[in-house]
Amino acid sequence: MTSWREAFALQANACRALGSPLTARICEQLALILAKDDSVLARRVRTWPGDPSHRADSVPLRLCGALHALVLTGQNPELAQAYAEADDATLYQRISHTIQSDQAHMLEWLDHAPQTNEVARAAVLIAGAWFLGHLVPNGRFDLLELGASAGLNLNFPHYRLAVSDRFEPALLPGDEAAVWL
Repeated sequence: MTSWREAFALQANACRALGSPLTARICEQLALILAKDDSVLARRVRTWPGDPSHRADSVPLRLCGALHALVLTGQNPELAQAYAEADDATLYQRISHTIQSDQAHMLEWLDHAPQTNEVARAAVLIAGAWFLGHLVPNGRFDLLELGASAGLNLNFPHYRLAVSDRFEPALLPGDEAAVWL
């Protein structure tokens, strides 16, 4: 099983490799803060009962999501400013302050696995749509999916699926005006 420190390091490396340097920096700063902090949040992370890594519980992404929610909702403009600045000292200070001032929010986010919004999962939907499109009349059907990567997977008619060395069209043949739900 992965230790909590390893989980944050692994997540930071993955984020950096995938082109998300800010999230990588946030993971690194969180690890530094949680190692020194004695808050309920820090103790909970350090004593996580399962595997905190991306292979299981994704604890680093749960906390990144909690912080990001505060930024997106405008509840923490100071943290948003720290995200925009390039120095780690400011980021450390703002995250540390947020952990103290918004601990209930942070703890609540620890209870839920993150939604990663990975649109590559749409590939299986595209393949299934092509299959179903040839079975149903007019090749039209409605796709309803709960928790569909913030709706990104429902936009798969706009994606292309690479099959070997050729690309299939985004929409079913003759269905350029289809509305997909």
